[in-house]
Order: sequence, then structure tokens, then C-alpha cells
Amino acid sequence: MAQIFEKTGDHVSHHRHGDILKSPVWVGVLFVLLTMPAHLFLDEKSSIALASITLSLIGGAYIGFGAADGRARVFWAELAVALLFGSAAFLGLIWHWAFLPLGLALHALWDMSHHNSYRLARIPNWYIPFCVAFDLLAATFFVLLYAVF
Repeated sequence: MAQIFEKTGDHVSHHRHGDILKSPVWVGVLFVLLTMPAHLFLDEKSSIALASITLSLIGGAYIGFGAADGRARVFWAELAVALLFGSAAFLGLIWHWAFLPLGLALHALWDMSHHNSYRLARIPNWYIPFCVAFDLLAATFFVLLYAVF
């Protein structure tokens, strides 16, 4: 298998193409490529419903992280914010699809706010870049799907 060489400081690191799947960002990209095409085969109403469910599930992931953290105030904060994402998903379903990509973009910001944070739930290091990549690409996909095509 061919190697990619990347000069970093005084040493050269060797990466195999298979290592790309170990990158959380690339795994997020892969998840978008695997999940978003389903929307191309659905009518708009069904696609919006699926996108709403997706946003709700993504927002709800932090409830589990908050519970695992063990601090009550962190759990309640994560639950409250998850309810906001659930509300965005609901508004996207019943009012206007634009709440869905907006909710995903805001979720990417919420992901980034957990980086090196001691006030919010402790998140695995790989989760933040994975989720940011997924959120932003999915938000872009939905804008293109519903507004452009």
C-alpha cells in the first residue's frame, strides 16, 4: 500500500491510506456520505421528518454524556440544551425546514464548546471533531437539498 509522507518538525511521519479511517473528521465525512443519500430517494416531507429525527438524536447524545459525567448540574445543563435541539428539530418538522440545518450548525458550535471544557460534560476526544464534521456537512447538504435542488 502506498504511503503518504508528511513532514512535521524534525521528523517525517508515515501514514497509510487505511489510517484515514482512524481520523474522527474523516469518519464524520464517511457517515455523511453513507447517510445523506437516503434523503435523495425520499419525498421532501419524509426527508424533513428523517432530518428532524437525526437532529433530535444528535442533540440527545449529550444527555448520555451528561449522565456519565456524574455532576448533576452538568446533566441538567446538557438535558436543557438537548431540549433546545429537539425544539429546533420539531420546528423544522412543523414550520420550516431551515431550523434543521440551523440546529445542526448550532450543534457544531455546542460540540466545539466542549473542547477542553471543565464546566460541561466530559466528551471523548474523538467525538468532537467527528460530530463537528458530520453536523456542518449535513447542514450544508440540507440547505442544498431543500433550497437549491
